[in-house]
Amino acid sequence: MVTYQYFQKYDYEILDYFVTPLASLITGILLFFVVVLPVFDQTKHLKNLKRILILSGLGILYSFLFIFILHLFPILFYESDSDYFRSIFGFFVADFHNVIKNYLFQIAILFAFEYIGKEREILTKQKDLELELNQTKLQLLKSQLQPHFLFNSLNSVVAEIDHSPKKAQNMVLNLSDLLRETLDGDFEQPISIKEELILAEKYLSIEKIRYEDQLNYEIKLSEDNENLQIPKLILQPILENAIKHGFKGHNRPILIQIKSEGNSIYVQNNGSILQKNPEFGTGLRNVQERMKIFTGMENAFEIYQDVNWVVTKLNFK
Repeated sequence: MVTYQYFQKYDYEILDYFVTPLASLITGILLFFVVVLPVFDQTKHLKNLKRILILSGLGILYSFLFIFILHLFPILFYESDSDYFRSIFGFFVADFHNVIKNYLFQIAILFAFEYIGKEREILTKQKDLELELNQTKLQLLKSQLQPHFLFNSLNSVVAEIDHSPKKAQNMVLNLSDLLRETLDGDFEQPISIKEELILAEKYLSIEKIRYEDQLNYEIKLSEDNENLQIPKLILQPILENAIKHGFKGHNRPILIQIKSEGNSIYVQNNGSILQKNPEFGTGLRNVQERMKIFTGMENAFEIYQDVNWVVTKLNFK
């Protein structure tokens, strides 16, 4: 009843309906950037309870300032100070709750942006940590691969020194090329299948000199995926494992085939049959871990028996 009687005392002109909305907009923007935003940023480091109390007190201050500044605009349209002060009182009675809701809406928006910013920061940190962890893992795997590969390759060379010095010399030349790629190359940068198969053939040529007719190999590369990027020297431990375990239990020649189909590479040999629950050595564990890091897939590395063939399959996205 009091509010109704109050508004009946004033007859607003058409100009009032333009001045008041514009004044509200300007006042709200001014207070947001001068008062609300700075205080909100300054309280980020405080505990939740203390921050809520400060922002609640700021809401009361914001409402008083909003109403006071808002009424500085239409003061020119009133004939006396008494009308001006009664207008402020009337606004408090009728619209104070709307000013509070406007303030709460601004605070809610700021909290939403703060939350999104924190989530983005957390995700960025997680990605940086994952990248750093993967790089550390790759360096560790490289440090495992280098001595393992060198030790086994030198054993092959030593086995031929007394028996056939010329063969041993050719093996050392091919081995030096492989070691140069292993030691000097960037282990983290992928290479194309075509480049990887060149390195694989160098390794197989070393072993071919040692085993002669007992070891044969075939390499088939599809033109559709010759530029597919794969981890560097990913095939060498697989080939080494195929030769080492392929000759176990019999003396007949073995054939190693390397072929690519779609986004997969197959390395298969017709040597000894795969055990039901094979235990991986350093080389294959290295391959398994590198494939998981490179592709992000759990099934990126597979090994299984297919009739007379022991098949190692590498799956890429």
